[in-house]
Amino acid sequence: MKVTRKEMKRDAKQTLRGNWGWAVLLTLIDIAIVYALSGSGHSIDQSYINYDGTNVFMQLFSPTGSILIWVADFIALSMSISFLHLIDNRNLPENEKAYRAAFSVFTENRFGPECITFILTSIFTFLWSLLLIIPGIIKSYSYSMSAYIVNDMVASGKQVGATDGIRASRELMDGHKMDLFIFLSFLGWFILAGISCGIGYLWVGPYYLSAKAKFYRNIAGDKFLK
Repeated sequence: MKVTRKEMKRDAKQTLRGNWGWAVLLTLIDIAIVYALSGSGHSIDQSYINYDGTNVFMQLFSPTGSILIWVADFIALSMSISFLHLIDNRNLPENEKAYRAAFSVFTENRFGPECITFILTSIFTFLWSLLLIIPGIIKSYSYSMSAYIVNDMVASGKQVGATDGIRASRELMDGHKMDLFIFLSFLGWFILAGISCGIGYLWVGPYYLSAKAKFYRNIAGDKFLK
């Protein structure tokens, strides 16, 4: 039976119940890291909206600090991985403390595959954007599940090639790009968070990332864990 957008978002909220302290602390750590590395050239909402490596416009056209922005965005991938783990496990394992989760992209043999996938995703999206902005945006949605897929492949013990996650994401998102665009219509939430002087991001961020992780698991299932 197909799960509706409403049901997925409701499930994401239910998963966060009892885990809000962990989620807020993880978000706070991530914000501190992003700001420390990229400074005023990279806003909090950009770190959430583009956490999956598709922020090529800021990364490649920023007059200063583009390398640090790349590093900040890569570290922010830990957020996507951690909230996927939360969606999968419901109750956090003992070793998934917030300070460890903030750097989960570096643990359990993920660093190499995730780093290569992140770099190639950014480059490919940028090259598509040279054709005009719209193709770049479309491709960013095609590649948007790459980090999750690589996480699953690593967890299953597979050897992950340089473009395996990207290719699998492109295939997985065939027919789902518009679904994701509509599903992640969080613009109003981010505006409200901004009005609150950024404090609201501590709650909007976890909800957004939990919902996106739920969307991935709903369309992928355990396909890449086998």
